[in-house]
Amino acid sequence: MEKKDFGEKPSSPPSSLQEDGFDQSSETEKNSQFSVEDSPIEEVRGAVPPTDDTSLPTATFRAWFWGIVFSAAISFSNQFFWFRKNPLTIKVLVVQLLAYPAGRLSASIVPNWKMTLFGQTYSLNSGPFNVKEHVLITVMANAAATSFDAIDIIVVQKLYYNQSWGFGGGFLLVVTTSILGFAFAGICHRFLVRPASMVWPINLVNATLFHTLHREVPKAVAQAEKSVRGLSMSRNRMFLTVFAISFCWYFFPGYIMPVLTSISWICWIKKDSVLVSQIGSGINGLGILSFTLDWSTMTSWLPSPLAIPWVVQANMLAGFVAFIYIIIPAVYYSNAFDSKLFPMYNTNQYDQWGNAYNRSRILTPEQFLDESAYEEYSPVRITGFFAICYGQGLLALGAIVTHTVLYNGKEVLDRIRSAKQANDDIHARLMDHYPDVPHWWYAALFVVSMALSFVTIVVWPSDMPWWALIIAVIMAFVWLLPIGIVTAITSQQPTISMITEWVYGAIAPGHPIGNMIFKTYGYLVCKQALLFAQDLKLGHYMKIPPREMFTFQIIGTIIASFVSLGTTQYLMNTIPNICTNAAYPFTCPNAGLFGASSVIWGLIGPGKFFEAGTLYNPIAYFLLIGFLLPIPFYFLARKYPTSWVAKINIPVVCLGLTPYPPAPTSLMSTWVALGFIFNFYIKKYFKAWWQKYNYVISAAMDSGVAICGIVLFFALQNNEIHFSQWWGNNSDSIDECPLATANWAGVDAYA
Repeated sequence: MEKKDFGEKPSSPPSSLQEDGFDQSSETEKNSQFSVEDSPIEEVRGAVPPTDDTSLPTATFRAWFWGIVFSAAISFSNQFFWFRKNPLTIKVLVVQLLAYPAGRLSASIVPNWKMTLFGQTYSLNSGPFNVKEHVLITVMANAAATSFDAIDIIVVQKLYYNQSWGFGGGFLLVVTTSILGFAFAGICHRFLVRPASMVWPINLVNATLFHTLHREVPKAVAQAEKSVRGLSMSRNRMFLTVFAISFCWYFFPGYIMPVLTSISWICWIKKDSVLVSQIGSGINGLGILSFTLDWSTMTSWLPSPLAIPWVVQANMLAGFVAFIYIIIPAVYYSNAFDSKLFPMYNTNQYDQWGNAYNRSRILTPEQFLDESAYEEYSPVRITGFFAICYGQGLLALGAIVTHTVLYNGKEVLDRIRSAKQANDDIHARLMDHYPDVPHWWYAALFVVSMALSFVTIVVWPSDMPWWALIIAVIMAFVWLLPIGIVTAITSQQPTISMITEWVYGAIAPGHPIGNMIFKTYGYLVCKQALLFAQDLKLGHYMKIPPREMFTFQIIGTIIASFVSLGTTQYLMNTIPNICTNAAYPFTCPNAGLFGASSVIWGLIGPGKFFEAGTLYNPIAYFLLIGFLLPIPFYFLARKYPTSWVAKINIPVVCLGLTPYPPAPTSLMSTWVALGFIFNFYIKKYFKAWWQKYNYVISAAMDSGVAICGIVLFFALQNNEIHFSQWWGNNSDSIDECPLATANWAGVDAYA
């Protein structure tokens, strides 16, 4: 068995690592703690060993078999339950857990038969189930578990615009957006995967779980165990203990006592007050002093609080406080944007009198905008909160561009000249032992998927000219790197959804279907590319041969495209009145946001929404402010490199508002509190304990909630077995803030 490592030390890592919140040890500290080179990032040292066993078999028969089985199963399950009133999302973490006993079982019962294919001899049983096979199964399933937003568009086309492309057109739309994203991820590998500074912190939780299950201990943890008392409990035992606690606890917020998802105690003082409900509600309001005791609520909208560095969390908290506790209340209670006509917090559309917007009144039979009907009826209105969210999105996009140029420009230029750099860490150099994926593979993927994309929009009624596809794909590629850098630091992905909708809305206003298709090839290609890049980084940490990662990801994506679309077509063709209350429980709660966006950006168009003299015109200037805002902080950081101001990251500050709405505002206080306890206090004062257990606890919490959620759904909720009605599960108002959905006058137009 051959294990490889290196003894030479790398040159100093880029200074951007410290600015991004990832700790680096000094050279003296590294020399005293590690006998061989390790990662310059402390978080990585505690999760990923700096070694590689090149003798382990990887793309084995059982890896392929279980990868395909789990990919098909998770794709079908997630798409089927996407249509239900209470959607169930089975996370890939469940596959990561189930694949371990499945692989071990295969290793013990499958005979060691040999077969020859294309001159190569293969074995049905390659010996003990190993961690690299486990990673490949999980990666394939993750490619399949990813939500295909293109399918959301297919559903919205039929629901709102009475249009269907059939299976062929739908399949091409789904698969081309995904494969284009994969091609872009490969092209940006040298920028987003290879550098040590691109940590992708959520992968550290997955890597820790792999090593815990396979009983592999990183050097930093082994050193700590020898030198510090109180670390006698093994990682496996800690995982099982926390898993059991998490599993049992989730019965309360998930079934018995949903009020724990948002404890908005201010509302208990005066339930009949609109002001108190708006301020105190953690579900439909500002969530001031509210909090959650539901791990699932936090990790459904934000990464695990134990996975993200404290400096990143502090930046996001600053943005959250600035927007939600200061700017939005000032906008609402000053009645800017006519805010008091509408509730505090939602994504709905209204007319100018505060009633629900009736989009059917402004549509022609061909599903275009009827200009005269629009003028006779009413302009679209949205809540002040939602308007500021649009502004925040523009602010973040501008800040990301400027920040990338100022802070990462030199490293990007160096990587353009050469993928390999002198400061590459141990993990990058270990990966150099494997043949890389040739550039022409990614180029071929790009050419084929672009050709099929042209076929898709020309043959089927996309309401989009062929040249618009080129603009959309260029936008996805241009934004990929700056957004990818922020995502690699925070595991929270900014979105270019708004900017793609805005561009096509300017090109062809009044064409909602074309706007959605343009958005698919702009925003969704970028999103898919970053999801693939995240998995490529996991393979990088786990030392998976790049060509096998390539193959498993592609196959997983194609399987998921067939299964997800087939499930969608079957349900939409066999369930009468699907996505309405008449088809309960198949009410499609997730379809609404795409429909809302298609109205604002596609049907109405940004010209009517943001042009000079309109109510929402000031929002457009947030983009310019975003371009300018990082500049003074950059020069302050250069002048005071050791002060707190050097840790301010404007794009990350802007992410503080990213999941809101529809995420509950109550989650931020608990998320930040846990981050402070684990990633600041414990890490600072009990570092050895943190190195050994932090990511294990995070993985165990995720796993317990995921498994309990599946048990609750299939055993109870799916069979309409509900817990007895009591104060803790008030269905009318879970957080006991009954007027949070009303406007200032106490009226809820959507009630």
